[in-house]
Parts: sequence; structure tokens; C-alpha cells
Amino acid sequence: MKQNGQAVVETLIVLPVVLLTLLLVVQLLWLVFASATFRVAVSYSLRAGSINHGSLAAMERTLVAGMASLQPAVPATESGDEPSKSELQGVQLKVTAQQWLHYQLSGKIQVHQPSSEILNSEAERRYDLVSGTWINELAVDHALVRMQTEDPERWQQQRQLEIEVWWCLPLEVPLAAQLLTELRQWWTSAAQAHCRLREEVVGRPLWALQQRLSTPLQSGYREGLND
Repeated sequence: MKQNGQAVVETLIVLPVVLLTLLLVVQLLWLVFASATFRVAVSYSLRAGSINHGSLAAMERTLVAGMASLQPAVPATESGDEPSKSELQGVQLKVTAQQWLHYQLSGKIQVHQPSSEILNSEAERRYDLVSGTWINELAVDHALVRMQTEDPERWQQQRQLEIEVWWCLPLEVPLAAQLLTELRQWWTSAAQAHCRLREEVVGRPLWALQQRLSTPLQSGYREGLND
């Protein structure tokens, strides 16, 4: 009888620890998967900005579309048949819209380069045939100028698009989410502070995903597209 009572006590002590450990492992595995998806989405977002004159809107759309893959996009059909193409497109559109709203509430893209100093000293006045307006553009099509400059590497470095992206990922696993939010206090990054302030708006615990990348501009960087 005494041994049975001891076994019950040990079970009551060990079981919550085992359960919390399992929940934490599940949450961490999801964080690893989401982080990998985030890195790919940021790289595509950077590419979109590079070929679209540094357009913040183009980078945001690409980022949101990439992160939408984290949400299930399979419609439920009553008959059990495979969903039609239009049904799949409808669900994908809904998921993307949800992620777009989430980005507006908690995400952020910052352009670190080209800097305002480079734009003020290097940008040219050009006429854009598409919009029919005059624009200031940091040109990348002056190959001869690049070759004749005293410092070609510096010329190329000035024409790098460098962005930093923050995405607040909702933590879905019970108990593990609360534990991670407590441990998050040990991280003093600006991205974690950004997500911590937005938890009340979103209504869920959030974990900051952060990535900073750069690539050569493939189109002239146009001032004003990031306002």
C-alpha cells in the first residue's frame, strides 16, 4: 500500500514535467519550421525589392505571400471529393489576407541601404514613362561610370539593397507558449520588444522572427517608394 502511494506521488510529480517537455518540443519544432519558411520569404522579398526599384509594397506583398504557406489552405468539402481549383484559390486568398492583416498589426520591413546620404549625393532626376512623373533615382545602369570611378567596389556597395524584417509569430501550443514568453525576457532585442508590445492587439503570445539580408540592386532605387 505504501509503495502504491509512493508511485502515485512520483507520477503526479513526473507527469506534468514530461507533458510540459513534450509540448515544448512541439512548439520548438514549429518555431524551427516557421523560421526556415521566414528566411525563404525574406530572401524572395529582398529579390522583389531589388527588381522593383526598392518598392516597399512589392517586398511586403512577397513576404506575406511566402508566410501564408504557414497556414493550412485545404478547403473542407462535404462530399469528400478533391477541392476544385477555384476553391483552392479562394482558400489561398483568404489565408493570404489573414497574413496581410497580421503583418499590418505586427510585422515590419526596414530599409537600411541605400541610405538617405547616398540618395542625396548620388540620386539623379529622371522621367518615369510609366507613371508620367519626374523621380529621383539611384541609377545602376552606368556601367562606364562604375568602371571609371576610383573605387568601383564602393560604387557597387552604395547600390546594395539591405533590409531587416521582423515578423511576430503566434505561439500556438498551450503552456509551452507561456513558458517561451517568460524566457523571452532574457532576449533584449528590439524585435522581441516590438512583438511584446503587440501581443495585446493580436491576443496571442508572439515570438519575434528576425532576418537582415542584402543584395545588389537590379533596378534603380527610386526615392519615395518606401514612404
